[in-house]
Amino acid sequence: MATAPICLAGHGLFDGYAAGPFYDEMFASQGHARSHYARVFGRFSNMAPAQFGERRKLADLSFLPQGITFTVYNDGRGTERLFPFDLVPRILPQSEWAHIERGLSQRVVALNLFLQDLYGKQLILKDRKIPACEPW
Repeated sequence: MATAPICLAGHGLFDGYAAGPFYDEMFASQGHARSHYARVFGRFSNMAPAQFGERRKLADLSFLPQGITFTVYNDGRGTERLFPFDLVPRILPQSEWAHIERGLSQRVVALNLFLQDLYGKQLILKDRKIPACEPW
């Protein structure tokens, strides 16, 4: 059951926020949060930007000792970088997740059938749907 979007006006962390012409997962329209974001909106709307920034720094500081990093070998600024991480979660309502799940399941079946053929009868090669590679 959908509920009305939550109004943003005068809510600390979100003051002055505008998604512009882009789709925003959290906000349905300028100044209104989507209903499935009600709890997250409530938590973040009472937070000052400085407090959010402090939590951002704490998350970053905790990533390095845990090894949540990646390496850039051809960059002179150093090799270890923190993985980008957003403190605001992406919430998918059940209906959207069900759509994604159906698509992912379909792709897993297709990939398994492709691999079974490639390592079996190789009809996809014989029918010239994809080119066969020359032996090494």
